Amino acid sequence: MFLDLKNLLSLFGDLIKARQTVLLVYTGVFSYLITVASLAVEINWFNLLHLAISLYLAVSGTTVLNMYIDRDIDAIMERTKDRPLPSGKVTASSVLIIGTILTVVGIVLAFLTLNWLSALIIFLGFFFDVVIYSILLKRRTKYSIIFGGIAGGLPAWAGRVAITGSLDWIGFLLLIFILAWIPVHILTIALIPRNFEGYKKANVPMWPIVSSKAQTMRVIAIGAFISSVALYEVMQLLDANGIIRIIWFVCCVVLFILSVKNLIKPTNKLTFLIFKIASLYMLLGFLLVFLGVIFQ
Repeated sequence: MFLDLKNLLSLFGDLIKARQTVLLVYTGVFSYLITVASLAVEINWFNLLHLAISLYLAVSGTTVLNMYIDRDIDAIMERTKDRPLPSGKVTASSVLIIGTILTVVGIVLAFLTLNWLSALIIFLGFFFDVVIYSILLKRRTKYSIIFGGIAGGLPAWAGRVAITGSLDWIGFLLLIFILAWIPVHILTIALIPRNFEGYKKANVPMWPIVSSKAQTMRVIAIGAFISSVALYEVMQLLDANGIIRIIWFVCCVVLFILSVKNLIKPTNKLTFLIFKIASLYMLLGFLLVFLGVIFQ
């Protein structure tokens, strides 16, 4: 019984891409905490809990729906062929039902428990990711990654708006930080030889497939630079602790140097290293902004 439960939880974690989902919820929660700290207001723990649950359900559901949409592509690519759907562990109809239920419950919960604007942003995260990115653009243009990046940045903006109730420059910069970070993370995956061949075989127009690898490296370097500047500007606007800003500046310089080095003299080892540190870079960025505001 316990073994079956463990396998079921593992299967569910694979369906929702648990690490990716937790990372996006993390950005929303920390954006909320950063806003609370910068405005010097008390944390409404129930509000924060509703935000976290709404984001978790909506992001999980969106990911599951993307699994359903991409099941034919996933079956072709080496990196994704063992996912629950192409491996036959679950049926397409069950995945569609699970994804729909999770998404709808998450969005409805947001509208019932959060302000309407933050709930709308959570809905737009689903809309940009599933409808615009996965259904309309992913198989047609390399620029689809921009809209996938917008979807990835909206949970952080929702976290800020859950407190402020309005759109502002800081929330926009948090979105830009994640939007520009997406190429650093995704395109380094696409450049790894096994994945490159998989995207090519599946006829997915990822940047290195339809353009040159050199141009892809430039996009990664530009993304690293823009994301670094965006979050540093957030720290400036929030008057974050000077030492924290220096620490972030050093982190940004390291990532940018690695990206430029890989542009000048690309290697699979360096590409994989950039991919590995990309998520840490995201996690550290939000944590440093929070600490910078707390210790200003």
